[in-house]
Parts: sequence; structure tokens; C-alpha cells
Amino acid sequence: MRRISVVILLVISILSGCNKDEVTFSEVSIDKVKKDVKDFILHLELSESDKGTGIYMFNESGKVRYLYLNQDFLESKNGFGNLNIQSDHNSWNIYLEEDSDAAELEEDYKLYKIKLKAEYEYMKVFKNGEETYFQTIGA
Repeated sequence: MRRISVVILLVISILSGCNKDEVTFSEVSIDKVKKDVKDFILHLELSESDKGTGIYMFNESGKVRYLYLNQDFLESKNGFGNLNIQSDHNSWNIYLEEDSDAAELEEDYKLYKIKLKAEYEYMKVFKNGEETYFQTIGA
């Protein structure tokens, strides 16, 4: 009986150690976010006149961020593609893709809520495999 308890405890320890999702994200609607996030996005849409990367970050708190992508992010008739986030001990990287197979653009924007479980020294953003930059970062 004691051996079974030790084995069960060992398995639980290993499984909990393997679950190190340090960054999680989910797509959200502008209607479902706080007023300060909505105001940030509205300000962007009203004030940005030059075409840029279309990649924006809003820092709600030390561990909650919002990633906003608008039409300027897309090239020609591409659509919004996948998002992936990877982290290591001192940095986190955002990987964005366009969808070249999109027959028709269905969405005007993408908004993601990102939750960090640690503090990072560096952050980079990549578009279609190439490093790029945020057009604006706000708080």
C-alpha cells in the first residue's frame, strides 16, 4: 500500500511539473473587454493615419496584455491566420501568421487577451516568420 502511495505521489509531482504554460491566450471580442482597452483601440482607429504594422499591445497589468491586430496587419487579400506564443526563462515571443488561403476577409480585427504567469525581460513579435515591431504599445 505504501509503495502505491509513493508511486501515485511521484506521478502527480511529475505531471504537475510538466504543466508549465507560462503564457496563455484567448481571442476576445471588443464588447467583452474593460473600458480602458476599448478606449485604447478607439484612439488607435481614430488617430492612426499612416499605414504601419497593424500590431498593437495594451498592458492592462503586469501579467495581462491585449494584442490587437487591425487591417494594416494584412497584406493584399490575406486574412488573419494563427497566433502562437512561446516563452523561455527571460523572454516571450509572439508568432503571427497571415492566412493566404482566405477567400474573403471575414473580420476587421483580431483581439487576444494574453495572460503571463511570470515576468519577462524581453518580448519580440514575428510576422510570417520574420521579426517585426509593435506599431504602438499602451498602458
